[in-house]
Amino acid sequence: MKLLVLFSLVAGAFALGGCPINQHYESCGTACPLTCDNYKNPSRVCVMMCVPGCHCDAGYVKDADGMCVLPENCPNRAPETCGENEHYNACGTDCPVTCDNYENPPVVCNFMCRIGCECDKGFVRSPDGRCLLPEDCPLRTSEKNCEDELDTGVCFGYFPMYHYDKEEGICKKFIYGGCGGNGNRYKTEAECLQNCGKSRSESACDQERKTGPCMAAFRRYFFNKESGNCELFIYGGCQGNDNNFETKEDCINTCIP
Repeated sequence: MKLLVLFSLVAGAFALGGCPINQHYESCGTACPLTCDNYKNPSRVCVMMCVPGCHCDAGYVKDADGMCVLPENCPNRAPETCGENEHYNACGTDCPVTCDNYENPPVVCNFMCRIGCECDKGFVRSPDGRCLLPEDCPLRTSEKNCEDELDTGVCFGYFPMYHYDKEEGICKKFIYGGCGGNGNRYKTEAECLQNCGKSRSESACDQERKTGPCMAAFRRYFFNKESGNCELFIYGGCQGNDNNFETKEDCINTCIP
């Protein structure tokens, strides 16, 4: 009760003119005020929260000392020095194009401003931090490496791709995030099989149906030797065999002359 009374008295004092020059009291002010640092590129995402207190009058922004000043009176902020083939951006992307992802740039990104240096148009960020032309990117040591473990990357895009599972000896579909990852990543199952030296042979059609011990539920097709047809079954997601096709058409093309 005492705290409520105290808050009311303080709020009343502010409301009666207790704010510094160029400020006014608001009982439900913004949680993302304009400042000398951000007024040119104001935040595009802000929490929906009331912040009672003194806020800048229209046309003013807060400086580093908490005073409200006209934007033209903000102290000059010297941008950081950028390297070759890059420039300073006060509101750059949080999902830059890199040597790892330029072939499939992120299609989904947040709206966060990243202040700093970014590559000039046509250049991409290399692993050592330089901005290079895509053709000058260093080859990844793990490129076309079928031995690498599955790595979905560090971004949050949605790119269906394939990787080679060395334990099961087959290529599997996975969702790549758009940047990072390793060389065990292929656009199609055919490309994966071609690069990893494993092709699905007719012997796969002689294998028994194998759902595996895992508990997922993937709709797949297998060739039934007894019926001579490609039939639907539920694959658990691990430790299957080559008699495991994503589509009935793939099964027919492989196992039925």
